[in-house]
Amino acid sequence: MKVISIGTDRKLFEENSGVRRRAIEYGKFFNELHLIVFTPNNDKFKPQKISDGVFLYPTKSKIRIFFIFDFIKIIRKILKSSRKNNVVLTCQDPFETGIVGTLIKLFFNIPLHIQVHTDFSHKYFRQSSLLNRMRFLMAEFVLKYSDRVRVVSDRIKESIQPFSKNVDVLPIKTEINIGSSEEIKKPFPFVLLMVCRLEKEKNIETVFQALKNLDQNIGLCLVGDGSQKAHLEQMIENLGISKRVVFVGWKNNLAPYYQIADIFISASLYEGYGISTMEAAYFGKPLVLSETGVAEDIFKNNESAFICDAKDSKCFAQNILKIYQDKNLADKIGQSAKEIAAKHLNSENDYFEKYADSIKKTAIGSRKENFFARILHFKMTVFNSLMPLRYFLCGIASATTNIGFLYLFTDIAGIWYLYSSILAFFLALIVSFTLQKFVVFKDRNIDGLHRQFSKFFIAAILGVVSNTVLVYAFTDIVGVWYILSQIIAGFFVMIQNFLLYKFFIFNK
Repeated sequence: MKVISIGTDRKLFEENSGVRRRAIEYGKFFNELHLIVFTPNNDKFKPQKISDGVFLYPTKSKIRIFFIFDFIKIIRKILKSSRKNNVVLTCQDPFETGIVGTLIKLFFNIPLHIQVHTDFSHKYFRQSSLLNRMRFLMAEFVLKYSDRVRVVSDRIKESIQPFSKNVDVLPIKTEINIGSSEEIKKPFPFVLLMVCRLEKEKNIETVFQALKNLDQNIGLCLVGDGSQKAHLEQMIENLGISKRVVFVGWKNNLAPYYQIADIFISASLYEGYGISTMEAAYFGKPLVLSETGVAEDIFKNNESAFICDAKDSKCFAQNILKIYQDKNLADKIGQSAKEIAAKHLNSENDYFEKYADSIKKTAIGSRKENFFARILHFKMTVFNSLMPLRYFLCGIASATTNIGFLYLFTDIAGIWYLYSSILAFFLALIVSFTLQKFVVFKDRNIDGLHRQFSKFFIAAILGVVSNTVLVYAFTDIVGVWYILSQIIAGFFVMIQNFLLYKFFIFNK
């Protein structure tokens, strides 16, 4: 079997990096493994053969928005020398690379395997940025269109059950380096340790806020690097804790830092797994975690870790203080975490074989379709995945129904146009209710149908009132052309109705 993998992890180009070593091991289970990585147009990224049957390609994209075409161009070259019935495409996320994967499946009829490393259903993932909200919509479509999915935790598997039934749970392979000749001095009497990229989603600011209210003997050691470093340095200056925070930078050998730590902290807003958390647990460190990744999925609150909402700095401070003041509790929580980590890591002995099996089963379960069938399948998946699209199209259908009945009653049946307007409005309202309930929001429950329709009718009246007020305000007060006023008002009413439908009428 030939496997094509597309992703964004540039550490594949680094000699002896963990991700590169894993890729080489994956390659032993396939005839060929082709790894395509999104990169800028930089000379340090070059196509190369990294082991027998494992090939690495940079996209060398000049403009980020064109990386999709760069992926497709490289994949086409690979496929020219292959029989397509023995190829599987795997994408390292259900977002941008997943969209590329759906296009490749559509045009080249190749089985699609999607990997999910991030808990994109987590509330803080969607709240963190507009891009992540768009990615959430992408993920639903990509997962529904894929043939098989690999996730890194049971938490993620449960969250994507509505999108895919062919799901394999396989955590990220964790390599523990226990021995170390390097010795480092504890920078504080009591050391809090964070090992993470210095990025917004790691939520380091919450730990700073907690640290500000703790004993002066407690300090934070930050191992990692990233785009937020300057911002974080300024923040600790503003909070007056600059002498209690040490930025270490990124280290390949983390064992000395786990050894000097008294508590390991992860405050990530969202993540799929948490390799550093698993490593710290293996070293027997008490864990204070945000509720994401392995928290609650593997480590349970008050048993093998203390778990907080990611933005609750008081909870972090209180749990750190518990451990700081009670060494017996620290030893108990740390030992429990160590036992769980050791048991979990022992289950990874056949990790690479399970990884390969997930991809191989993708080819077995995929459907072979002609191009027209694939186009229809693609369109239906888009329609069933994107609620805003369904809302928009069903809205057009309802408006068309209203106009159609108005014409039918007035011009064909000869009914006075005001009566026709009332009849057309109510019939269109019934059509709209049916489409919104069963097609847009997929609410199949018919209990309390009359109550839902009553709410829907009230929402429609509110829409008429809002539309009238907005058109008057824009036209007579602001001085906008009445046609443009109606377009603007219609847009706002459309959003108002969508929110009412979603949260107050068809909320499940």
